[in-house]
Amino acid sequence: MSSKPKIDPGWLQLQRERYGPHYRYVPPNNTCTAGDLVAGIMKKMGLESESRLAEITKEWENLAGKANATHARPGRWDKGILVVYVDHHLWLNELKRYASAPLLKKLQERFGKTVVRQLRFEMDPE
Repeated sequence: MSSKPKIDPGWLQLQRERYGPHYRYVPPNNTCTAGDLVAGIMKKMGLESESRLAEITKEWENLAGKANATHARPGRWDKGILVVYVDHHLWLNELKRYASAPLLKKLQERFGKTVVRQLRFEMDPE
């Protein structure tokens, strides 16, 4: 048995006079934070990946380490897959082999397992 909110009949009559006889009171149970609104808008506009990538890039050197950050950078983020651009094929091999698991763990600890589910290393197109 759910309890319905008590509505003052005088207030309801006033609202019907203002907005018409078909006015129905809708309780305010669909509230959300401003952050949720911004995230939803960015997702609808297709800007979520740029926002995530900017967050990751800002902390890249701390997460990857100075040596790795010198030769690799976050390239793009798409639905949980972070593509890391690497500047040399030797570094590409080393990062895939030795840094992939620890880096993924750090990224997941910082941003969450749903944000960065997988890492992929590619040669830097620039």
